[in-house]
Amino acid sequence: MRTEKIIAMVLLLLLQACVTVDPGKDKNEKASAINVQLGIGYLQQNNLELASEKLTKALRQDPKSAAAHNAYAILQDRLQQLDTAEYHYKRATSLNPKDSQANNNYGAFLCRNGRELESENYFMAAVKNPLYNTPEFAYTNAAICLLKVNLKEPAERYLSKALAAKSDFSPALLTMGELQFNEAEYGNAKIYLDRYHLVARASAKSLWLAIRNTLELASDADVSELSQRLATEFPDSREYQDWLKFK
Repeated sequence: MRTEKIIAMVLLLLLQACVTVDPGKDKNEKASAINVQLGIGYLQQNNLELASEKLTKALRQDPKSAAAHNAYAILQDRLQQLDTAEYHYKRATSLNPKDSQANNNYGAFLCRNGRELESENYFMAAVKNPLYNTPEFAYTNAAICLLKVNLKEPAERYLSKALAAKSDFSPALLTMGELQFNEAEYGNAKIYLDRYHLVARASAKSLWLAIRNTLELASDADVSELSQRLATEFPDSREYQDWLKFK
């Protein structure tokens, strides 16, 4: 199962977040929070040099800022400085164990680096916070990581929780569709794939999965529309080449 897209999405969560400047903080803490905001802005623009400058300054101003450590970890993650990234992810989660974004980001880091079972603890720490407003990301990421090590039952449970939190969350719908297909539950797979295509733009992966699922339903269903879309929209994809070999 390809996981890069959804796992990468968790890194965007911090970039979408607003780091508030608490008026009750001292001068250095306020300055650090502002530099974290600036650093996140530069991360959004992919200006990593200026992001590094602002986030390094933020850490100097407030070494105990979980937000600064979390943002700096993401920067180092992008730069493939994995040991440094992990240090700062750990520091962020230890400074503020209730920081859902930091827990989610560290979980994603562990998952991408072959530590799937360890990552589950951090995803679950993220959703324990009742103020966390995007639990569907953490649940879906937990499911994807567990599927990488073939733990299908807990993965399905987490996907169900993701969809309970946000019924039109497209990554969970597609992952659930793929899980149902792999379990030969083709009717269920169709339900999730149909829902996915109602709320998200079709991808080569989703169209190819829908084609194969439709064929497995052993009905008279026509796959010509799906296959035409795959050919027209994704002619250079691996999935289209697989379809040509399959026909």
